[in-house]
Amino acid sequence: MANDGSLNAHDGDEVLLLLLDADGTILAVNSAWTDALGFDREESVGKPAICFVGPGHAAPLAAHLADLGNPAAPKFLHVVLRHKSGESLGALLSAHVLPADEDGAVGCEILTLDGMARAMERSRRQAARDRAEAAVMRTISAVTDILARTRRIPDFLRDLGLLLETVSGSTQNYIEPLSAATPWSAALCAALDARSGNARTSGGAILDRAEMAAIAPSLADTFGDRPAMALWIADEAAPGGCRHIVAALARDRALRESWAEHVDVFATALGSALSCLNAWEQQATLLRKAHTQSVTDPLTRIFNRYKLEETLAAEERRASRYGTGFSVIMADIDHFKAVNDSFGHPTGDTVLEEIAAELRGHTRTTDVLGRWGGEEFLIICVHTRIEVAVGLAELLKRRIAQRRFANIGGLTVSFGVAAFEPGDTANAVVARADAALYAAKRGGRNRVCELAGDPVPPAMRGVRAAELPPERT
Repeated sequence: MANDGSLNAHDGDEVLLLLLDADGTILAVNSAWTDALGFDREESVGKPAICFVGPGHAAPLAAHLADLGNPAAPKFLHVVLRHKSGESLGALLSAHVLPADEDGAVGCEILTLDGMARAMERSRRQAARDRAEAAVMRTISAVTDILARTRRIPDFLRDLGLLLETVSGSTQNYIEPLSAATPWSAALCAALDARSGNARTSGGAILDRAEMAAIAPSLADTFGDRPAMALWIADEAAPGGCRHIVAALARDRALRESWAEHVDVFATALGSALSCLNAWEQQATLLRKAHTQSVTDPLTRIFNRYKLEETLAAEERRASRYGTGFSVIMADIDHFKAVNDSFGHPTGDTVLEEIAAELRGHTRTTDVLGRWGGEEFLIICVHTRIEVAVGLAELLKRRIAQRRFANIGGLTVSFGVAAFEPGDTANAVVARADAALYAAKRGGRNRVCELAGDPVPPAMRGVRAAELPPERT
């Protein structure tokens, strides 16, 4: 309560509030009291409350206030209030003693019959707005679900078309628009026209009783209310100009009015979905291109070292958890430095491209081939025992040895093979393959060597293969 005898109340409250002392004298009123009866605070505070009720209601009011301590006493009292102009207002009063007040002050809440009617209408309209908003949100959710499972505008419109089949039970039962679009569809038309050329026209239809009876049950299941209007988009590119039902309006007038308030939200959501799909298609193309570039060696067009290390880490986790093994083949072109020195780097680049093509052409689809660095290549053989990997390396060695290279003639490649063993790390497997490759070089080149167990010296354990000292030639 404020010092001036006023009680705080929310805007739009229909409840008249009074604060009385133990003798029934008014201590404070709220603004709704003044609005309803015309008496301001100065005219009300300090006066007995019975002065503001109609003839014959003073005694019942006094008795009701005096009987507040009786648990069996009625909770409500019907009174007739006296307006400043002399008019009478029917009302319902509820009073209670304030528990924290030592002087026994009484708080009264009074709701006039007119106020009750206004409150009920406001509540009904709020409920209609809530139902309309919920229907819009359900529709937006349906659009979002479609958007989540498709990334192409034609697929999006096709899935919206499936909704019509669900609703009508027939692909032939299309809903035709009226001669003029209904007012509530204008915002949707503008939004769709501005955002997408695929959904070219939009509007609504008022269904006759027979049409309504045919589709109302399905629409009610989808949108929660028995609708009288359907919101649709027409895809001129679709066979027969298929209409896609995407929302519905109920017969309730307040709900239709609320739909009009929320149609901007739906129009924006649907238009944004189409825009998102368009942007997604462009972005997805760019992302695919960027991802391909990030894992591809630009010269040989096979995977780069980043992708190889990523795959090795994944295979190490899989092998450690599930007990599945993998093998690694490391290949190095013999005397490649001499090729660059004698024929130039462009010829060396051509050799790298041709070797990569030869390796790619004779590895399996499950193998991961990449350029490890310089003239070195690495092949990760998933779920492959070492003897199988050795056989693959022998095949690759023979194929490359049989190949003729322009301006150079023949070239050979040395191979080192190792396999994952329990307790291994990917680095340890690569280090063993690297050591096996070094042994192949020392053994005369153009050969395949394998290393099992842990032949890497203790000082070199855990060291990356690229850090091992032997120089390749």
